[in-house]
Amino acid sequence: MKSKKVKDENMDFNPYEMDKLAKVPSWLKILLLKYWAAAAASFLLFGISFLGLNIFKESEVDNIETTVKLVILIGLFLAVFMNYGVRLVVRLMYNRRNNTYRYNMVNIKGLKSFFVSIVYNMLMALIIYYVIVYILSPNGLVFDPFGTTGGIGIEPFTVGLIYLFFDAIFLVIKNLILMAFQRYKYKKQVTTDIKIQVVGE
Repeated sequence: MKSKKVKDENMDFNPYEMDKLAKVPSWLKILLLKYWAAAAASFLLFGISFLGLNIFKESEVDNIETTVKLVILIGLFLAVFMNYGVRLVVRLMYNRRNNTYRYNMVNIKGLKSFFVSIVYNMLMALIIYYVIVYILSPNGLVFDPFGTTGGIGIEPFTVGLIYLFFDAIFLVIKNLILMAFQRYKYKKQVTTDIKIQVVGE
């Protein structure tokens, strides 16, 4: 009787059933991964004390030399995390039924992807720096969960949110352009096929 019960329980087990993580939408996984990558990239700035950067003092962030260093470092760290972390995960999740490429800006392969990622993330670093230093910090709106920034300066959680916001805007623009191009290409192909068919008749 006991062996029959064990057998019935084993029959209910399906080794091919999707796990809970697989049920999470791809866009949400990529969103969280990007947020983590952007926050981690800015968090690395806390270990760059040998460059003489103080990311919590307004007198320092107004310095041109410090500004250039911060933007370059943030852009470089973002490029590394996004290209060698997020991009690879996006490619792994991609298939015909799940076009994860639409959730990421840079999807090309090889060394070229890193250079394109640097250009894009340098732009993102400039935007992040401007928003934090000239919009959020003067009003004490930088997220300060641990009471360390005083509402100003480069802070990982804030950087992550700003990155997601502007990255989403660029993604919408990119996808709209691609959609328009694909429609144009499709209409051109249909027109060409009709002309060929008319000539053939």
